[in-house]
Amino acid sequence: MREMFEGVDGVRLEQDAYTPDFMERFWRIGAEGFWKLERMQSYDEGDFPSWQAFRRGEWEESLKLIEELRPEYEEYFGKIERSGIGHHRVRIVERPVTPYIQWELNVLHVKHGYGEQVTVLDAERVAPSEQGEPLPELCVLGSEAVYVVDYTPEGVPDGATRYDRPDVVARARDFVRELYAQGEDLATYFPREIAPLAAPVV
Repeated sequence: MREMFEGVDGVRLEQDAYTPDFMERFWRIGAEGFWKLERMQSYDEGDFPSWQAFRRGEWEESLKLIEELRPEYEEYFGKIERSGIGHHRVRIVERPVTPYIQWELNVLHVKHGYGEQVTVLDAERVAPSEQGEPLPELCVLGSEAVYVVDYTPEGVPDGATRYDRPDVVARARDFVRELYAQGEDLATYFPREIAPLAAPVV
């Protein structure tokens, strides 16, 4: 899959440049929508309060803090909907589920209720596309740009490379859309696979 970026000029953005570049483009996506592919099984979520509680082993507190974000998510995804932007995420999950994935899917379950469309795809399903290395982390902004997002080995965000060439953006968008279509909707996956799990051991 990474071969679609070979020989194509991209713009390398450090983290402090990536975020404003992304946000400036996000709100003009239009009908093509936002498509995100998450492959890594753990990230560093910085000072996000629920994640901090999760890392301390305070599982019930981390869930409580997620619930407290409902008004914020309702406002944010309402704004996205009013802007006519479809917001889609494909979450690749390895088995057994990592503690981080268990935590993140609780967050995504709440977001899903306010309009973020999430499907979950077993890692075995994408193995033929990986050819010895994991799929890249991708964010596709409509027909405007695709970002290959970078992280340190510890999962800390480390900027991204932006590709603007229309054919590359279209191929990346089609690839993520295809994975999205193969995945299971979080609405059915979460109550069966995640909700019954005991508190994770961090």
